[in-house]
Amino acid sequence: MKKLRSGDPIMVIAGKYKGKISSIEKIDENKVWVKWLNEVKRAMKWKGFVKKHLPINISNVMYYDEVSKKPSKLKIISNKEGKKVRKIAKTDKEIK
Repeated sequence: MKKLRSGDPIMVIAGKYKGKISSIEKIDENKVWVKWLNEVKRAMKWKGFVKKHLPINISNVMYYDEVSKKPSKLKIISNKEGKKVRKIAKTDKEIK
């Protein structure tokens, strides 16, 4: 079970977009595509300039807790029924 998933709110903690808050569009091994961030223009023959999203390394983002308004680590714990669930490490709140 991966700690981060598509649609999770995240905060960028390193790099050009440090401090920006957004959500995950797509995850691939150790790369993350983030909505509205890292968008570049590329010149394409006969098409002009095309906007393209580039990935950010997964180590440069953290889960963003909207209640405490701070980034936090996630932990995976099995609950009473034996099912694995994700929890916010600081507040110990379960993520759905």
